[in-house]
Amino acid sequence: MRLTGLLKFPRRKYAELGHLRHIPHEYIEKLKRAVPKKVYGNRFGAPPLIRWALPPDDYVPQSKPIYDSNIVNETIQREKRYHHTVLNHKFFEKRSHTVNAIPRDNWTFFPGDKVQVMVGKDKGRHGTVHTVVHETNCVYVEGLHTKLEYEEILKLHRLKEQPLFVDKNQVQLVDPIDGEPCTAEWILNSDQTEYVRISQRSGLEIPIPKSALRTTEYYTPETYIEVDDKDTPHNIVLKKTYKPKLCTFEQDIMEEQGIEDDREHKPTYWY
Repeated sequence: MRLTGLLKFPRRKYAELGHLRHIPHEYIEKLKRAVPKKVYGNRFGAPPLIRWALPPDDYVPQSKPIYDSNIVNETIQREKRYHHTVLNHKFFEKRSHTVNAIPRDNWTFFPGDKVQVMVGKDKGRHGTVHTVVHETNCVYVEGLHTKLEYEEILKLHRLKEQPLFVDKNQVQLVDPIDGEPCTAEWILNSDQTEYVRISQRSGLEIPIPKSALRTTEYYTPETYIEVDDKDTPHNIVLKKTYKPKLCTFEQDIMEEQGIEDDREHKPTYWY
């Protein structure tokens, strides 16, 4: 009975939203460089020896997206310094990670949300969120909380948005009833079928903007267009074609190609 109740419980679909949700997890780990560079196995029963591109415990989330060019360049340079110290038997000081990310189930900010800045020179002004970084609990607001920075490529100064941290109350959602700042929470709707975001101040629902549905594949799911020459239809992807056999990969290929192996294999022994 308890298992049946859990299966009927509505899924928190809002926790799955994100600009990078269609990118493979392995690719994101490669951007972090927290992947094995070489694995030394077959060590006579000893556990495999892993040589990392960068140690996983050295990774520290940044306030910019993981795909930002500056972040990628800094990670590559740090990887080079790490291997230089390893080859020269020197000490490599790892970075400390002190940021506690807000759980996705409790996260209430999405791209396209109307928010109010609570700190800095733009305190009290309203703006629209255009970037969300879950790992460091920060958002970027279009045209607000900016800082003058120098562009190396363009050779000029320009204003760039700086991160506003949600866990430090530097930014808050705008209540739809009167435009005042408020906090939000997730509750089940009257039909108990899905979660909705409501203002704790007025109790009104704050709908999720369409910009939150944007990914690297499409702007909205309805506007996604499949490419016949590149995209495999879902009915073919879900079709089960694998048939397990008690043979190795080489033996399976030989059977399909009609190759017969007449060699006499020498006996093997396990100790």
